[in-house]
Amino acid sequence: MSLKIFLSTVSDEFRTYRDALRSDLTRHNVEVKVQEDFKDLGGDTLDKLDVYITHCDAVIHLVGNMTGSDPGDLASRALREKYPDLGERLPPLDEALKNGIGISYTQWEAWLALYHGKRLFIAKASDDAERGPNYTPTSASCAAQSAHMARLKKIERYPGCTFTSPADLAKSIAYTAILDLLVTAYAEEAARERDVAVGFIHELAKGVASDRTLDLEGMKLAVRNAIDIYENEIIGGQAQTNIDVIVDEALARARKLVDAGKSGLARAALRKAAEAMRSEEDERRERYVAGITVLYNRERDIALAAYDGVAAAQAIIALVEAIHGTNTAMVTKFLNSEAKTLNYHGGDCGSNVHLIALIEVARKLVTIASSGDERRLAHHNLGAALWSLGWREGGTGRLEEAAAAFREALKDGRTRKRVPLMWALTQNNLGTALAGLGQRESGTAKLDEAVAAYREALKEFKRERTPLLWAMTQNNLGAALLRLGERESGTGRLEEAVAVFREALKERTREHVPLEWAMTQNNLGAALWSLGERESGTGRLEAAAAAFREALKERTRERVPLEWALSQSNLGNALSTLGERESSAAKLEEAVAAYREALKEQTRERVPFDWTTTQNNLGNALRSIGERESGTAKLAEAVAPNGEALEIADARSKFTVGHR
Repeated sequence: MSLKIFLSTVSDEFRTYRDALRSDLTRHNVEVKVQEDFKDLGGDTLDKLDVYITHCDAVIHLVGNMTGSDPGDLASRALREKYPDLGERLPPLDEALKNGIGISYTQWEAWLALYHGKRLFIAKASDDAERGPNYTPTSASCAAQSAHMARLKKIERYPGCTFTSPADLAKSIAYTAILDLLVTAYAEEAARERDVAVGFIHELAKGVASDRTLDLEGMKLAVRNAIDIYENEIIGGQAQTNIDVIVDEALARARKLVDAGKSGLARAALRKAAEAMRSEEDERRERYVAGITVLYNRERDIALAAYDGVAAAQAIIALVEAIHGTNTAMVTKFLNSEAKTLNYHGGDCGSNVHLIALIEVARKLVTIASSGDERRLAHHNLGAALWSLGWREGGTGRLEEAAAAFREALKDGRTRKRVPLMWALTQNNLGTALAGLGQRESGTAKLDEAVAAYREALKEFKRERTPLLWAMTQNNLGAALLRLGERESGTGRLEEAVAVFREALKERTREHVPLEWAMTQNNLGAALWSLGERESGTGRLEAAAAAFREALKERTRERVPLEWALSQSNLGNALSTLGERESSAAKLEEAVAAYREALKEQTRERVPFDWTTTQNNLGNALRSIGERESGTAKLAEAVAPNGEALEIADARSKFTVGHR
């Protein structure tokens, strides 16, 4: 494409501007003409100007205070006859001519550009702009130019810039208004050399020219890069993919639209096809996820029903990996949700197989933890799950693992400063695991460690800051002190346990936390009973029985059957000991009644250890009654072996574990 530009100026006013701009714009494929080029040829200059403007690409119209020469009535009349619709299409010009107002060559050049539909760039000189040596404006010429601008304004044509110097004009015209023409010319030339569709080139040039951050050389580079993409990817790229008919049809349609200069429609066609495939994929994905969820969940449920918690956890992990793959964040979120459900069934509903599955899921969460905080939380939750199951089992393996997990969670020395309450909760739970171990061992080392852990927790669990957590830890500390006191000859630890339990009850009130209040009442009763056994009087034992009865006000059979049974059994122990110190058998009869209540829930199948303990204690109470009677009925009911020591069920007074 050879670009033709006409510079419309009054030479006496703007010759310097005209010459500089002409030099700046002229290239091997850009022709720039001025009025003098046609005057020198003779003849009707206005007609020659009209012919050139008809075939040019743009007219740059500089407006100042001088009008320049007038072509005369004859030339103007000839032009109007040549274009009968001139006045209809340009009403302001028609009005001026009918009123006998003269139109100069320079003014005609602007109107001819508008008539022929050419690009017209209007640039107005500022009052302080430099002028040529022959600049001689008059009041009449200034008024004529103002009227000319007013007529252009009526058809909504305004100056695109106001210039003060040749450089200012060049910047405004050559690198803004006319730049898209230069880019288009360059693009078309490049396209002819490389067989690129004309529609694509025109659209490309328009887009590149709109980037005002580039100069002409930068725009040329952008054109070349775009043509490279067109050749290599659009023409040279896959047309037949053998992927899907939707893909091939969309590629073919997009190519046609790009060649037609409709890249927006091409992109829309590709986007529509992609969204159709995405919709299909989403539906397929939904079916896939729904299907594998049903299958893996059924595998999990079969494993739980077959009492295989490890297999159940494997099914859960396989499901989340099938859905989320290596997206650790989503896998973690899913497994934490599953862990919550397993914990409900395992902890609140008493299902050991769910706890086994929970432990395996918790181990997985430890291995995929991506940060120190996540790892500490995962270790803490693993410890809680191990404790829950270990407490129900007879050995110490799970509790040892739980203690190790809690210690892992506490390894980072900065944890207390960063998350003091979480650190304290982990210390509390470490104490609980150690207390469970200490209860099942003959020495006192683990119990001493438990007491130390609880005291650490209380450094952050302050009554004024976290009253219920403070009370929970006080309760657990009291339970550990109770165990130690039972193994020592003195009563110091037992006295401290009683005091600690009473402290806990200041916040663990029946109104606010009824079941926790009942738990601590039960433990207070156990401590008082242990003290009462070592004293000759009955005051402590009476207080112990009263505490157990308080606990039973909230520990009802309907609400918490096993805890109700435990407190009934403990009440039986206190009453049995009281009965041994009285001549009457009334307290022993009450003890027997309490034991029998407990055995309604402490069945051999459900809690074999508790069942054995309570059966043994019931036998001892019946034997004591029988020894005071003349008949043998009570002795016949007694089931405990002769000479076997009384086993105290409250030796497993309930601890509180802060679960996540």
